[in-house]
Amino acid sequence: MISPDIMTIPAAGQDLYGKTAGELASDLFVAEDGTVTGTFHYVTGYTGFNNTKASEQEGHFFPFALTQTGEKMTFKKNGKATKTDIAWETNNVFRVTAGDTFAVLVDGTEVVTFNFARATFEPKA
Repeated sequence: MISPDIMTIPAAGQDLYGKTAGELASDLFVAEDGTVTGTFHYVTGYTGFNNTKASEQEGHFFPFALTQTGEKMTFKKNGKATKTDIAWETNNVFRVTAGDTFAVLVDGTEVVTFNFARATFEPKA
């Protein structure tokens, strides 16, 4: 299991931008190497994730709480920076697919790289 000094999985009832962690996924576990297992539910109408881009309001979402503190965060999806030097915050959600990797850097230092190849992704209903 990944160290709780780096990140944790939010409780199922915790609200994350308008959806609860349990609505997004269940039985999540992150191994020390960043491998994520569990079930990602197909979510629609997630306007709290992105209220301007409809194509990003549905899919599979990974909720996590970053406990590695700092000033700035950078996220890299599949090796490419998607968010750079944004203000650090505890609660985060990534929109993911089975083939994705997401690196999380805090103040320029990589703290974890998540991969989702061993997770279960429910199909769109």
